[in-house]
Amino acid sequence: MAQPLVIGGVTMPTLKKNGLTITKEKIWSANTGRSANGSTIGDLIAIKYKLQCEWPPLSSAETARIDAAVSPAFFNATFLDPGSGTRITRTFYAGTPTYPVYSYANGMKTYDGVKVDLIEK
Repeated sequence: MAQPLVIGGVTMPTLKKNGLTITKEKIWSANTGRSANGSTIGDLIAIKYKLQCEWPPLSSAETARIDAAVSPAFFNATFLDPGSGTRITRTFYAGTPTYPVYSYANGMKTYDGVKVDLIEK
């Protein structure tokens, strides 16, 4: 069973199969570049996470739960770190979420392919 994504202390709906991509982005110092002999110079100052999240079809209530969780400027998210295999919590902000309407069957909206990127602060 996949480990749940928790945002702001709230467990999110189960992600789509292959719906979570974790990127560990290296942040380099301002003096990074190439020296006169072509060697790379600079200092690695941090590694920040980016979580690309996508969900299967969701109800309006599930979609609202995601929207409420990613709406604050900054929030904590807990997820399984691929490097250590342990659950970690970091502070993130959200990119622009998308909410594609899939169906209005029986007067109920269903959303399919809800996506949002979470970028570590």
